[in-house]
Amino acid sequence: PTTQNVLGVILFLRLPWITGQAGILQAALVVSAACFSTVLTSLSMSAIATNGRVEAGGCYQITKKSLGLECGGVVGILLFLSNTFGVAMYVLGCVEALKDAQPSAEIDAEQDNRIMGTIILATLAAIVYVGIGYISKFAVLFLGGVLFAIASIHAGVFYHTAHPKKESGLLGLNWDTFNDNWGADYDSDTSFAVVLALFFPAVTDPLAGTNLSGDLEDPQKSIPPGTLAAVATTSIIFLLQVFYCGSAVDRGFLVDDKLIVARLAWPLPELIYAGIMLSTLGAGLQSLAGAPRLLAAIAKDRLIPQLAPLAPKDGEEPRLALALTAFLSLCCVMLGSLNAVAPFITMWFLTCYAIINAACFILAYEHAPTFRPKWRYYHWTSSCLGMCICLGMMFFIKPYFALVAVAIAVGIFKYIQHTLLTAEAGHDDLLIDVASDEDENDGAPKKTANFASAIRFNQVRKALMSVEEHDFQFKYWRPFILYLADLDPVDGALAKTQGVPNLISHLMLRGKGLSFVGGVLEGAIEDTFEKQKKSSALLKKYLRYHKIEAFPEVIVANEVVDGKRFLLQGKGFGVLRPNTVMVNFPEVECISVREANNTTALWTDVALCSKTLLVCKNSEGFEFPVTEKLTSNIDVWWVFDILPAKGLLLLIPYMLHEHPCWSHCTLRLFVVTGMAENKDLLTKRLTEMLDGAGFDIDICILQMNETDAPRFTHVKKPVPEDAMKEKKSNSFRGRTSMLFRQVVGGKDDPNQGPNSPRRLSWLGPAVASGSSQETNSIREARSSRSKSGSAADDQTGSLSELTEYLREISTEKTLPTVDTAETPKEDTPSNQRNGSSRGDAYGSLLTSTMSKYSGESALVVMTLPRPDRNQPARDYLMSLEVLTAGLRRCIMIQESGKERVQLHS
Repeated sequence: PTTQNVLGVILFLRLPWITGQAGILQAALVVSAACFSTVLTSLSMSAIATNGRVEAGGCYQITKKSLGLECGGVVGILLFLSNTFGVAMYVLGCVEALKDAQPSAEIDAEQDNRIMGTIILATLAAIVYVGIGYISKFAVLFLGGVLFAIASIHAGVFYHTAHPKKESGLLGLNWDTFNDNWGADYDSDTSFAVVLALFFPAVTDPLAGTNLSGDLEDPQKSIPPGTLAAVATTSIIFLLQVFYCGSAVDRGFLVDDKLIVARLAWPLPELIYAGIMLSTLGAGLQSLAGAPRLLAAIAKDRLIPQLAPLAPKDGEEPRLALALTAFLSLCCVMLGSLNAVAPFITMWFLTCYAIINAACFILAYEHAPTFRPKWRYYHWTSSCLGMCICLGMMFFIKPYFALVAVAIAVGIFKYIQHTLLTAEAGHDDLLIDVASDEDENDGAPKKTANFASAIRFNQVRKALMSVEEHDFQFKYWRPFILYLADLDPVDGALAKTQGVPNLISHLMLRGKGLSFVGGVLEGAIEDTFEKQKKSSALLKKYLRYHKIEAFPEVIVANEVVDGKRFLLQGKGFGVLRPNTVMVNFPEVECISVREANNTTALWTDVALCSKTLLVCKNSEGFEFPVTEKLTSNIDVWWVFDILPAKGLLLLIPYMLHEHPCWSHCTLRLFVVTGMAENKDLLTKRLTEMLDGAGFDIDICILQMNETDAPRFTHVKKPVPEDAMKEKKSNSFRGRTSMLFRQVVGGKDDPNQGPNSPRRLSWLGPAVASGSSQETNSIREARSSRSKSGSAADDQTGSLSELTEYLREISTEKTLPTVDTAETPKEDTPSNQRNGSSRGDAYGSLLTSTMSKYSGESALVVMTLPRPDRNQPARDYLMSLEVLTAGLRRCIMIQESGKERVQLHS
């Protein structure tokens, strides 16, 4: 079939005209360039066709299996378009031959081309509709007639050498004619690119042999040599045609007489007419029979869901696909000219060839383990050269057409990719049945190879091997989040998420980190293996559907809390391990004592693993449409602590604020300090620090007695040993003591005042009465940051001095020391433990204060309060429930003391 399709209408009707326009030299270059690209593509296709077992289905099925569904779908659509336009080209060629056979008939050029073309196309479609089985039987007859016509042309050349007819331009082989026709003589509308675009459809079907893969006894042995032999044979025939026409026919007759080969043939010109009819009708029938089957195969695979109705039932002919193919071919016939149709065919085939060569190049260059072709006579350089030649010819012939063809190919690829992703996310009604085809050995779904997977893997591998731990420290910090999800013990689906996983995608938009979603099923592995597989599929489908970029993981453990500890310690690869753990706040009302103990113990383990903990608590949920724009506030609360968690309480709200859902919210910072603090000075220093760090945030200073927020004051935080050494160093003492004396005991800045900072927002006076005398003791150390390896701690200048000063006043001016010996027992009522009946059930005014200022805010971010010594876990969780009861959404952050964040350079 390759030889039959290649030796067609272009050989008889256009190659002599091309020789007359381009001359022998450039015509030979046109033929050589087109045939060379075809040879390179045939080598690549031979390698792909012999990569594994060759099944029935032709080029589309072979490329789909070897290169992946997306690439196979693109190649299939382009081949369908090529064959559909090819039908129109063959029909119009047949019309030209009929018109030349009856020169005396009065025929109106393009208008009657359309009428005659419609009649011929309808006849071919009817033959295919009722008798497709006879087409292959008569293929040998069609090819025999074409070869006999070619032989008559060669015989005519030697006949007219002995008997020249100068009046007809048939001069026979002679040196003068060869010299006259050696160079090019283009008219005003013709160029090398034009003749290349016109000729290329003649060599655009070396893949026809692969369409018979199901009928061959040994396709792996038959397809490569058969295709290459056909390409070599047809290339020689084309070059001989150029040589004979250029050496034996006058240039003027080559240009003006489209069927000069009929006059050149011997013994009868009717042999050429018969050959043209047989070649055009035979190739037209082959294309009209193959294109609908190709389209039906694509429709059956449902790569493009809109084509699904064209898929026939098993055992039936693709009638609807045939009708669509005939209709599209008729639209091309309406162009009325073979020269107008040929460039479109050239673009579709060149794009298809470029894709095949590119895919083979990538697979061979990356040494993909799945690429093991038996055809050894190829190299990745030949595929790369073939790709470059095809793309170069496309843009040389018609740059704008080439851009459109590439855009269509990319669009089809992306659409099929979107269809596959949509199906994985759970829309099974839209999708090809990719995962339902069970492997006969182990029941696992068959997965087609993707030609791009090799290069993606190697890129990822190289990147992972080059990443070092210091790449993620300080100002290059980014969130690597592990979300410990709760799973339904019955079916393994996600349970009680309240949309918290959406926070992952919101943080990743600006954070550009990695995220993992892990769940645990309780039981023995041998008993829950099938449930684990189902749960993993459901989790992956959930993430796909909600467009959350995260790696899912479901494991089995004897107890859920043990499994979460395993994920906490083992999840990640290399240096890409989670630095942040995200959990849901439990439902305290129905939690058991054992579950409460496990929850708080897990939170403690997070800190021991040097990871930051995000506890997400909400009453309205984080699951809302992407198009929804929240317009309230994002409030950050610093309670008796300056720059907690090394700035994560600012950085995390900032990353959320960059997401479209949160971008319309206003960032606000509430700093709760002791009654003795200088509000104006503290506000000014905070404003300078936040401006230097690039945060656009409103600041509010609230003052209250330390006893009115007992959850944040009753426990000393340990100071790391290296922080204490640094604090005792002379340089640190010199800077902080000088700054402390200047701020507290020296003169104030005359420009400072309650309204001087440009982003200051005073919401009211002190929220609780009291005086500085109520603070009778000073804590010696509190919340010092770890300085191990930190470049930020070695900085000098105003911002670093400010950080040291703020830490100094937070540790030496605000929090009273509580004697742990006087800590109440477990059975002491909460309202009696703090010696106060004011505030909530735990003696805290902070609850009502936060509800007053942040009750209507979209989100509140605060430090996770630490439990009292010997406080029962359930009572501790209940105190957190009471504290945040008046808030819509809340993220409580537990710092580990080893956060590696730098807010400013």
